[in-house]
Amino acid sequence: MTNSSKRSVFAILGTLVITLALAGMSQAAAVHKAHSKTVSSHVKITAVQAEAAALHKFPGKIVEKTKLENEEGVWQYGVMVQSGKTLREVMVNAKTGKIDTSEVTSAAKEGIEAKADAASEKAHAKNHKQTKAKSGSAKEAK
Repeated sequence: MTNSSKRSVFAILGTLVITLALAGMSQAAAVHKAHSKTVSSHVKITAVQAEAAALHKFPGKIVEKTKLENEEGVWQYGVMVQSGKTLREVMVNAKTGKIDTSEVTSAAKEGIEAKADAASEKAHAKNHKQTKAKSGSAKEAK
């Protein structure tokens, strides 16, 4: 194979790689946009408003970034409030702004929960990827 033939092959392969990368990014953006629309239809208050609700009931200070979570189909903000030596996780309903639950916790317990959540997210993403691959194969078979 001549040098010019090799350059042509590499140019074609490079173009193919870029095209596939752009297609993947476009698909990821579409999924993110669809997810954002779904979330926004269930969320009526901001994280700042959730923090204010939590602090109104449990005076203290916010000790971590407030996270939006889907707990068993209900969108809630997890607000961590330190009141003296007591650490509480206050779950504020993202639609109503009312406190759904609160529990006394510890940094160690929250660390364990964060690791479990990360493992669950990873398994969910892997399962989603496998399901998507299977549905892609089924479409190709048609």
